Amino acid sequence: MTEPDPASPDNRHPTRAASPTAPATPGGAPPDGGWRYEPSRALALWDEREVEAAVEVLRSRSLFRYYGPRAPRHVDAFEAAFAERTGCPYAVGVSSGTAALTAALVGLGIPEGAEVVIPAVTFVGSVSAVVAARGVPVFADIDDSLTLDPAALESAVTERTWGVLPVHLNNAAADMDPLLRVAERHGLRVVEDAAQAAGVNYRGRPAGSLGDAGAFSFQQDKNLTAGEGGAVTLRDAAAHQRVVRFQDQGGQFSTSRGPGRGGPEPEGEAEVAPFLGCNLRMTELAGAILTVQLDRLDGMNRRLREVARRVRASVSDLPLEWRQLPDEEGSGGDLTALLGSRLQARRFTAALHAEGVPAHTLYQGRTVTSNPAVRDGRTAWGVRWERPPRMRTSEGIIGRSVTVGLGAAMTEADVEGLTSAVRKAAEESLR
Repeated sequence: MTEPDPASPDNRHPTRAASPTAPATPGGAPPDGGWRYEPSRALALWDEREVEAAVEVLRSRSLFRYYGPRAPRHVDAFEAAFAERTGCPYAVGVSSGTAALTAALVGLGIPEGAEVVIPAVTFVGSVSAVVAARGVPVFADIDDSLTLDPAALESAVTERTWGVLPVHLNNAAADMDPLLRVAERHGLRVVEDAAQAAGVNYRGRPAGSLGDAGAFSFQQDKNLTAGEGGAVTLRDAAAHQRVVRFQDQGGQFSTSRGPGRGGPEPEGEAEVAPFLGCNLRMTELAGAILTVQLDRLDGMNRRLREVARRVRASVSDLPLEWRQLPDEEGSGGDLTALLGSRLQARRFTAALHAEGVPAHTLYQGRTVTSNPAVRDGRTAWGVRWERPPRMRTSEGIIGRSVTVGLGAAMTEADVEGLTSAVRKAAEESLR
């Protein structure tokens, strides 16, 4: 199938402006005549195909994936297509990215109280998933790629360490080869947090296929979106069956016998003893909507990568240091500068806002350990770990970062306007 052109006017679907003062209109220009562009990704490319897919599910009156009057099995179709896209034998659709991480850890058999190393810069859901899987998070610093530093991972390993959770941050992969070497040396399980990296590659290999399991998010601003949703990718048959059971209350519908329910394990699958699980199932609405978007994923990432590369090249004469990308060719397009200080980052961000450019410091310049609950080790079941040390290296890197939001529906005029705005903002704020 021919991939749609993300920049085509037919694919533009403005939802909100970069500035809160004026709503976006087609072409990226708000009513006040100022220059704006829409910074969203998959949502910006929504069209009648998503509407038709959702309406078809509603008309079938079969919103539950395992049975209904005319169960169309959209989640099954999405799982098969997503597994093929990521190069993994198995994919399981779930309710969110955090659910995907939790299910992946459970699927791989994390023991209670086992330590999992997590980068200090990530969304709190990475930590929540380890807690939900009964593990204990241990935090390690990032490097200038904004992802887990392999040397920091090495230093964090103890006799209690079971696994590591590298995070592919902001549409670019972590430097996985050195991380995998450390994991292999210490016998660690590797769960890739690919929540922000659907369609991203690392040296020719899809994110989510390099470790023991991958976890994806399909929340509102992701590369694929159904508002909420997630997926686990796996290579091992037994781990796959454990994930299937865990997200379906121990296999209530996926492995139970009876009309409208699942049957025996498919031929060649590992037999897994029954156990109690959770309800983390994906709905048919989400499966139908996500299946439509898979055809756009590569074209969208290619366009975002091209825009980022062009902007960086056009301002290469300016004193801007850009984030290290372990694989520029495989990234999904990231435009993150590392300024000389937090003050410079604030000035540059303010100057970009003045030019109508959506920009921010990642996670407001804070590590995940600055979250009060994470800092104090407080879970719903009480305190589970001692206060981690200040992650000063990570704080220093993330605090001076400035990320410019890129839009999947940016036109050539938008790209030119963005380039001019970045140049002007840098010249005014970095003098």
